[in-house]
Amino acid sequence: MGIAPVNRYPVQNMSLLRQLTRKFRGPRCHLESEEKLWVEQRLLWLRQQFGPGPIRRPPLDPNSQLLPGKWDHSPESGAELLQKVCGYMQVDPSRLELQYYSEEQPIEPILGFTERESSGPAGLYIHPENGQRLIIALHVMGLRNPANLVATMCHELAHVHLLADKRIAEDTLDGEPLTDLLTVYFGAGIFTANSAFHFGQWQEGNYGGWSVSRQGYLTEAQFGYALAGYCWFRGETEAGWRKHLRENIAYYFEDSLHFLSTTRDTSIPFDGA
Repeated sequence: MGIAPVNRYPVQNMSLLRQLTRKFRGPRCHLESEEKLWVEQRLLWLRQQFGPGPIRRPPLDPNSQLLPGKWDHSPESGAELLQKVCGYMQVDPSRLELQYYSEEQPIEPILGFTERESSGPAGLYIHPENGQRLIIALHVMGLRNPANLVATMCHELAHVHLLADKRIAEDTLDGEPLTDLLTVYFGAGIFTANSAFHFGQWQEGNYGGWSVSRQGYLTEAQFGYALAGYCWFRGETEAGWRKHLRENIAYYFEDSLHFLSTTRDTSIPFDGA
């Protein structure tokens, strides 16, 4: 099973309808002023920290050669994928130790860890003391869905940049949302945004139902505006990779990019990377 594009809807018709709606409604930002300011200021801060290199690269999408064409759900494949994602996220894999956990086999207590950050039920970042390697712990359920696994890996590797490399303090109030935002700045936002909120349906025999899952710390609207800010930084008013976004994320992204293109009401410089 490969990492296939996520959309299963008539995207072109949906986009045309939204374009007509925007024509009559006008530009719209879905964030409150404080949220909008936070996204912009933190994107500018990330540029100061990491320079323009990460956003000058092509974004990571489901068709990237970095990602496996086939997937066998094994821990070994997860370890191989982590090595590749480390390369994209610019983290030296020799700094890391990979572990898997589940409800039946939780992470063993680690003496003297300095930080332990979670991306929900999907993964953990643990920073032991005494120069030991950083631990990236992944829930075994993540091996079922490689796209969500990529999102989890990117989030945990963002902790390495921010916490292990001491760019922020352990008690930084917006540390977790900033970690998600870093994945967008590094070009992995398609995966982390798509994993933010997922609606699923199931059917077994005569029984069926639905489920909702959430991963990450930014809302869909915040992810949509952050992705639009990423485009704006790159000097783009259109994005061919929009087709890989889930429709709920694409809705906020398209509205946000239209808002920026129409009003230019932002502190992010256009093509200012």
